[in-house]
Amino acid sequence: MSTPALTSDRRSEVRRTIFVIDLLLLLAPPVHWLFSNGQSSVWYFLVANALVTLSLFALWKASGNEGEEAK
Repeated sequence: MSTPALTSDRRSEVRRTIFVIDLLLLLAPPVHWLFSNGQSSVWYFLVANALVTLSLFALWKASGNEGEEAK
């Protein structure tokens, strides 16, 4: 099964959304620690970094078809 190609505008929107989510995720530790009393700071660090790393792959996939459109 082939996945439908994203348009250029849709790809830009997906990239911006991923960047905003990553930014909020990485800037949220003080809020997270406030509600959890600092109990799960190590888990937050590990999970937040894993999600940001996964989002890099999503950004790579979202921008992977740009060269094929020009052909």
